[in-house]
Amino acid sequence: MITEIFPFSVLILALLIDIVLGEPPAALHPVVIIGTAVDRLRRMMPRRKISGMIISVLVISGAVLAGFALIRIAYATGSLAGSSEMGDILALIISSYLLKSTFAFKSLIMTSREIGNLIDEDLDAAKHLLPALVSRNPLNLTHAQARSAVIESLSENYVDTIVSPLFYYVLFSCAGLGVEAALAFKAVSTMDSMLGYKSDDLREIGYVPARLDDILNWIPARLSLPLIMIASPRKSMDILKACMRYHSVTPSPNSGWPMAAAAGALGTRMAKPGVYTILDEGRDPESEDVSSAISLIGRAMVLAALLSALLLILLR
Repeated sequence: MITEIFPFSVLILALLIDIVLGEPPAALHPVVIIGTAVDRLRRMMPRRKISGMIISVLVISGAVLAGFALIRIAYATGSLAGSSEMGDILALIISSYLLKSTFAFKSLIMTSREIGNLIDEDLDAAKHLLPALVSRNPLNLTHAQARSAVIESLSENYVDTIVSPLFYYVLFSCAGLGVEAALAFKAVSTMDSMLGYKSDDLREIGYVPARLDDILNWIPARLSLPLIMIASPRKSMDILKACMRYHSVTPSPNSGWPMAAAAGALGTRMAKPGVYTILDEGRDPESEDVSSAISLIGRAMVLAALLSALLLILLR
């Protein structure tokens, strides 16, 4: 019966959807819909902390309730048709689609590879694409700084778009709410990416989303260290040393962990000019370092997926 292994089945199908089909159309992408809701609420409300709190409650509860309702409607549709197995299959498909929307294995790798290759071929063209990965101004970046930005974003997004949604999916699957938990995390992550800046117009309204994002990523960010160490066993001690020394140099309490781990594995310096430098003693990243980083994070992604699947089997 599908219901007996439902969380595991949902994860496997979600991974297959990601690998084979990639991202769904924007009009049907749950995260795009969440982003649209955040933008509309932001425009309606004053730039106050209380507004950020209200937006957070509305968006998180909306994402959770929508996911919960869609899955239960799928079950009910099967029951109305007189087939519980049909309900199971519909719920499996809906749940997998929703879960897939919370992570982006294929998209993260492909975007990083595309921009990494373009840096060598046409730096100006690469600078136009960099905002898809990083929030910094790419205008005056050198080749090395642009490569560093790609590697930093790739490693940081390993937590945001892979480890964290899988972590909350597995954690809450025991209560039958794994998909809803992953959607709740993604709602917070989306709000943070849209509102969590320290500019004058967003400093207040983005405060609550940014703090929620810090809290929810706290454990997954630290879990990224052993995962990246296992993904690069020969460099495990270098990774550990880099993390212990540099994890706290970033403004975020979490992003320094995966970035320092990647820097330790590659032996390259990572820097956001005027903000932080990770692995001062490292060399400037070269073109092959972007490829090495993609390979490293790709292996770490596989490990995160395998560990999640194993835990779901053990906990069922």
